Order: sequence, then C-alpha cells, then structure tokens
Amino acid sequence: MSQTNAIILRISADKADEFERMFHEEELPIWDDFANRGKLLAASLTRASYGTEEDRWKKDSIVEYVLVAVLTGMPAHGEHDDDRRFKTFLAKAQKLQPQGPLVWGGETTVGKNWP
Repeated sequence: MSQTNAIILRISADKADEFERMFHEEELPIWDDFANRGKLLAASLTRASYGTEEDRWKKDSIVEYVLVAVLTGMPAHGEHDDDRRFKTFLAKAQKLQPQGPLVWGGETTVGKNWP
C-alpha cells in the first residue's frame, strides 16, 4: 500500500518566485531520482490561486502551495527526508516561510492513476 503526504507551504509573497525557482532546481531532481527508482509514485506542487484562506493570504502577504507526494511507504518517505540534497533544500526553503507548514500523511485509502 502507498503513503500519501499533503503539505501546505506558506511562502512570503515577495519570495514566491525564488521558492519556485529553487524547487525546480533542487527538489524536482530528487523527485526524478525517487521516481526513477520506483519509490515516488506521484507528486505535485500547486500554487494556490483560490481557497478558504484567500483573505488571510492577502492580509499576511503570503502565497500558499499545496504539495502532494505519493510514495511506496514510510521507508521511501524516510529516505527522502534523510537525503542530504533535501536537507540542503529544506534549510533554504524554511527561510522563505514566515509560518510553519501544515503537514498530513498516512496510508493511502483510495488512489488512482499511478503505478
């Protein structure tokens, strides 16, 4: 059974472009590596453009991203989080976050469209 993780990242609005560039350059290659080794089944990063928190985004001058990652299980998740490339990326990304992320995860209950 797979594991699904959903994370809401809160990035300072004036740092959003920097975050996206950094994500493409540093985290996306890690996703490619894990996908090529069969450990990452699906993943996406979405810049939220609507939602129940729009007024707060404007008030706090933040951009929120929805990150979803479906992995083969907790061992793959742990391997990702322990990866030195990810740790380097995370240290930089955290400096762009005025608020901590919201994080959820668990064994996938229903899934579709991944191996």
